[in-house]
Amino acid sequence: MALETWLPIIDEASCTGCGDCVAVCPTGALAMAGDLAVVADPEACNYCGLCEPACPVGAINLPYEIVWEE
Repeated sequence: MALETWLPIIDEASCTGCGDCVAVCPTGALAMAGDLAVVADPEACNYCGLCEPACPVGAINLPYEIVWEE
């Protein structure tokens, strides 16, 4: 499976540029590019899932369900 299929999808039309997702990204994979959040370092993304709920407008979608084991 290609790396791109595992990356968060950021809807540019919905992104308000608040930077909340960038602030919670533990690996620095997300960054601001002008007024929009982008996946700036795809190889750094560990698909932790923190960015999706951090977005107040729902502009980030993780295409695969994350299942946590207890």
